[in-house]
Order: sequence, then C-alpha cells, then structure tokens
Amino acid sequence: MNKCQRSTVYGLQTFSRKVKTWKKPLLFCLLSLIFIISSCSTNKEISRSRLKHYSANHIIREIEDNNFEFDNFEAKFDVKMKGDNKFGLKGQLRMQNDSLIWVSLSLKLGIEMARVMITEDSLKFINRSDKTYIAENLDYVNEILPVEASIKILQDILVGNNNHIERNDDYRVAIENNSYKLMSNENSVLRTDIWVMPKTFRISGYEIRLFDDDVNKIKLQYDNFQKINGKSLPTKISVKLNSGDDINLEIDYSEIKVGEKPSFPFNITKKYERRRL
Repeated sequence: MNKCQRSTVYGLQTFSRKVKTWKKPLLFCLLSLIFIISSCSTNKEISRSRLKHYSANHIIREIEDNNFEFDNFEAKFDVKMKGDNKFGLKGQLRMQNDSLIWVSLSLKLGIEMARVMITEDSLKFINRSDKTYIAENLDYVNEILPVEASIKILQDILVGNNNHIERNDDYRVAIENNSYKLMSNENSVLRTDIWVMPKTFRISGYEIRLFDDDVNKIKLQYDNFQKINGKSLPTKISVKLNSGDDINLEIDYSEIKVGEKPSFPFNITKKYERRRL
C-alpha cells in the first residue's frame, strides 16, 4: 500500500472524529481545498447508444488534453454546508500555478473569519475569531488529512483537472448515465470510480472507498461548466464525506479571472497565538 493509499485509508476511518475537534473556519477552508471524489453528473445531449467505446488509456489521454490550464487564477466563491446546521459563507480564492493557494473566508456580512495560504511545503491558517494561527509543514498535514495535500493535487481538485489518474494504471471502462466511467482494478486496496463527460472529456465526478466498505466514502462532483480561455471550468463543486457523521459542502465560483497575477497578503502579528492541528 503506497503513501497516498495509507493516508486515504486512515482518513476515511478517522476523519469524521477529528472534524468535531476543529474550529469551524478551518473546517470550511480545508474542506473547500481538499477532497477527491464523486458521483456523476449527466450529459443529456448524448444518448448512451451514440457514445463511442474507448480504451481507458484513450479516455485518460483526452482528460489530460482538456485540463484547465492557468498561470494565475482568481475567483470569488460561496460556501454552503448542508445538514442540521446551515452556514452561509463567502470567500476569495487566488492561485499561482504549481506554487501557491490563498483563501480568504468571510461571513456574508463581509467580516473575515479566516485566511489560508498553502505553498509547496507549508500550510498557514489564521483564525480571526479567536486570534490564533496554525503554521505546519505539509508532510505533517498529510499524516492527518484523508488525501495527500500537495499543491498540484489541491489545485487540480479546485479546477477539476486530472490529478492522479495515470495511463499505466489498470482501469476498466463502462458507460453509465451518458458518461464514461473509469473503474480501478478490483485488486487495489481502494476502489476509485471516475466519471467523464463524453463531449468535453472533463471529469464530472469521483468516488473513493475501500473495496470492502460501502459505508465510508468520499465523493466530489463538478457541475455548471463554463468556457474560459477556450477551456471548460466547473463553477460548482459538491463534496460529500460519508463516515459516521456525513458532511456535505457546496462551493460556487463567481467573478473568475485568469491571467493577471493577484496579490497574496498574509501577515501574522504578535497578538495571534500559535496552535497545532
């Protein structure tokens, strides 16, 4: 079992317990940034009978060719958490390709609650409400979270790119709900299902779980695709974690900008006290 698999197995079994101990702002920021997986969205314009049959490697190559590319990315977003307690939050997301992710999370009234900055080797988090901050190495963060949290993986998740599917992996192909479905080899420890839209070859969803466990799973779904700079970008991301206490998040992008480099302000003053994850 490789590092990513060990991390995911551990996370699926323990993450819901850890969630209860985290501050709400950190929960929203991290869940908005990390989580791989999902059920599929349908494409009603193409009937099942008209879909061509392709090999898994062909579909993966098409996914790679249609990745959303950017040097710099900026967007506003709304976050909703479904369940007994419903929170309405908004924020700003700024990214520099392969090097930096910056997030500001605020109440609807505009009061900033938290700020996050992730680089190639670190995660920093400011909690405005209780004047605390976190500064951790990503290696330490990866021991806690259910998926590997590299800059590349996180950025690909946030724009719906292929972040872990390799052509030499043993995937099977099926057609389901007018989409292509890639399914990992049953000899693997983890079961990974990936849904791909046939017209654009953009990923519409992931679902990951242990092969012998139908209860604990992570899902991520992409919807509301828009053409930006000739490439298709999902503007809605739904995250669902089933592991004892279900977690359901919806993230909606708006005012998307690609090109000009944004600023990434992040300053921790002496009045903030350091905490550990």
